[in-house]
Amino acid sequence: MNGTTVKQNMLQWAGMLLSTLWAGVHLDLVDAKLPNPTATLIYRVFFGFVASLAIVAAVALIQGIKKLYLPITIFYVIDFALLLETRTAPALFVGKVLPFNPYVDISLIIDAIMIVLSLALWKISK
Repeated sequence: MNGTTVKQNMLQWAGMLLSTLWAGVHLDLVDAKLPNPTATLIYRVFFGFVASLAIVAAVALIQGIKKLYLPITIFYVIDFALLLETRTAPALFVGKVLPFNPYVDISLIIDAIMIVLSLALWKISK
């Protein structure tokens, strides 16, 4: 352990696993088809991009890159807010409120856990 406590190391592993799971959920959505072809393309690129960011977050967590703990928190806060916003107001390029589904439920749960976990790591690492 590179100067980290067992508790911090466990949080890093948990964060890495959850972030990787989150990326997997979003990579599955890259193949989604929407009625509007433009929206389909935009959403595919978006899901691929955020899945890539989640993989970078997983690597940063397992490597213990402390400078990225706060940006990881911000990433998951933004995703959490976007998920809730598109469930209460019309989604961009789709024009209607999107329904809750298993992907959304899993993402919201992982987002909430990752926000708490990455904040805890950030606080511990200070």
